[in-house]
Amino acid sequence: MNTQNQKTWVEISKDALKYNVETIKRLAQGKIVMGVVKSNAYGHGLVETAKLFLKYGVDWLGVDNVDEAVLLRKAKVSSLILVLGYTPVAFFSLAAKYKIKLTLYGEEVFKQSSKFKKQIDFHLKVDTGMSRQGVTLDDLPGYLASLKNFSDVKLEGVFTHFANADNLSDPSYPRRQLANFRQALEIIKNFGLTPKMVHAAATTGLFALPEALFDMVRIGVAFYGLWPSQEFKNRFSSFNLKPVLNWKTRIIQIKKISRGTPVGYGITEKVKKDSLIALLPIGYYDGYFRALSSIGEVLISGSRCKILGRISMNLSVVDISAINGAKVGDEAVLIGQMGGEQITAEEIAKRLGTISYEVVSRINPLLPRIYI
Repeated sequence: MNTQNQKTWVEISKDALKYNVETIKRLAQGKIVMGVVKSNAYGHGLVETAKLFLKYGVDWLGVDNVDEAVLLRKAKVSSLILVLGYTPVAFFSLAAKYKIKLTLYGEEVFKQSSKFKKQIDFHLKVDTGMSRQGVTLDDLPGYLASLKNFSDVKLEGVFTHFANADNLSDPSYPRRQLANFRQALEIIKNFGLTPKMVHAAATTGLFALPEALFDMVRIGVAFYGLWPSQEFKNRFSSFNLKPVLNWKTRIIQIKKISRGTPVGYGITEKVKKDSLIALLPIGYYDGYFRALSSIGEVLISGSRCKILGRISMNLSVVDISAINGAKVGDEAVLIGQMGGEQITAEEIAKRLGTISYEVVSRINPLLPRIYI
């Protein structure tokens, strides 16, 4: 797709994605690798990113829900897919039709299993200390006893998720979770169940807890060249993961305003001097956080330009007084590099008091993704 006719778009670097996949696969020591593409592949585009993952050697795909999985199937993606999130029983028949694997932990499957006629591969999730999805250790024996009564529930896998494997200064809690998971595996074995796929480590576990690799690793954020924290990035900087996503827009109007002129809704900011401003067709509907009002920056002509006033639903204003020769149609970089300057998702996250995952995953899925 040509970017010349786009007003706001996301560019995805195939080379960066390929490099990250190759790097992670080496680190995974021959384990099966799942590429997590939930939430529109963390903002990178569900279908095309999934296809690139498979092209570059990823084995499985992980999604949040059946709808995402069905979209992949309709796009001719034939790889193994596991739904990591909750699936209502009413969608089991759809999962069976498209050969989609589901996460199991709720008791409703025992009450309604007769409603799906085809066998589904389930992965039992064990809550080892995160207190989210999953069967607790205390409840596991009773749950397994019920599970054995349902021959149409095929237990293909078992997994857990670590709450803070990114805490590099104190790994005691993930290690406690790992011990709990090993205990769960023993309980499952004692019930005569033999799941062939055991997995626990996501990105943080892969880097910081190599003893938790088991049969498969589930990789999301690292494939996209992002890090869970600055500390984590600093510790593992030698891997040199490359950001995959660049987010761009264009100047659609330039005007001069006098000192003291207010900008935007609420008159929250007035320029302190005669200024040259540029209007950008980007706002909070597009996923550009309103909280960046008056504090965010974009890159124009390789220089940082400050957001002025409140970010609107579809528009933002920036100060381009220091830019020489800017014109309508010029690119503005929201995330990415231009010249010697770079604005990262981590930088934006720090300004907002959040994480890079949220910054990229909230980019509007309707914006065009261009793979270069």
